[in-house]
Amino acid sequence: MSARGVLRVGILVGAWLCLGFSGGARAQTVLGDEAIDPGTSMAPSGPPGASTTASPPRRRGPLLAAGSLHSFRTDIDGGGSFSTHTGFATGRLGFPVGAGVLLGGQLSWQGDWYSFAGDNDVALPSQARPWGDVNSFAGSLSVGRRFGSWWTNAAFTARFSFEQGASIGDGFNPGGIAGAQYTFSPGLRLGLGLLVNARLEEDLLIVPVPYVYWEITDAFVLSNSIAPDAYPRGPGLEFAWRPSEQWALALGGRWEFRRFRLDDEGPEIRQGGVGEDEGIPLWLRLTWRLGEHFRADVLAGASVANRLRLADARGDDLRSAGTDPIPYVGAFLAWRF
Repeated sequence: MSARGVLRVGILVGAWLCLGFSGGARAQTVLGDEAIDPGTSMAPSGPPGASTTASPPRRRGPLLAAGSLHSFRTDIDGGGSFSTHTGFATGRLGFPVGAGVLLGGQLSWQGDWYSFAGDNDVALPSQARPWGDVNSFAGSLSVGRRFGSWWTNAAFTARFSFEQGASIGDGFNPGGIAGAQYTFSPGLRLGLGLLVNARLEEDLLIVPVPYVYWEITDAFVLSNSIAPDAYPRGPGLEFAWRPSEQWALALGGRWEFRRFRLDDEGPEIRQGGVGEDEGIPLWLRLTWRLGEHFRADVLAGASVANRLRLADARGDDLRSAGTDPIPYVGAFLAWRF
């Protein structure tokens, strides 16, 4: 692994530690667009406080979820500005296939509409913008198995991330995760996973991913598995206050990373290159649940330590610039049948 690859892994682990233990989202496994849990979470779902130690996995009804997030216009270091609007859609299903075994599957889409203004240090001198709209499609399969108080899970994700107009196949970015967690009590589950993710024209990413679900009291929870269903969750944590079964208020943060294939427009050195958008979003989230089927979330926050990169088809950086903190708002809906 190159020095740059080692640095990236260090940043990822450091971000998790800083955000996680200071009070910082369900590891959804899709890193790079990029999250940590393709398909189903590392354990069967259940109401807060419900023990999963001895019970077999139960059928998880189909889930449909969607959301929208708007990042407000922000200055880019060195000049220019940009804003982003992002849409999300997810369909997921999990069902038992034998004693203690659960299969899961997920299909998801994410669309990012970028709007650049003014001269900036990300676009090439002959271009007004480094890239346009970006799409990401992912299909995931997972299998989980219970052994007493242990729950083990493995998942694989086939992901395609590309600028509008680029070849879908050139944006292929697969990944997977395997992990295990232990149920110490109905309100405490801890575990560890190993994430392996290919990145476009970059070193393979291999990083440990902790799993945490801790009901500190009946009302307060520290977890990386309770964020909105349609929001691709990356390494991080949420500290949530749940005064009732219907309402929750959470403070969270995570490391977020997108890497996608560029189209064949513009200067030759850019054609078929790679774009990258990286940052650490911090947020405040309000959740409302209606029974076991409907969930609505609104969140607001700001992304810090942001960087935009433009690379050629070999992955060598052409342009790179940081940005000011990016304020954003979002809303998400989910329905489980």
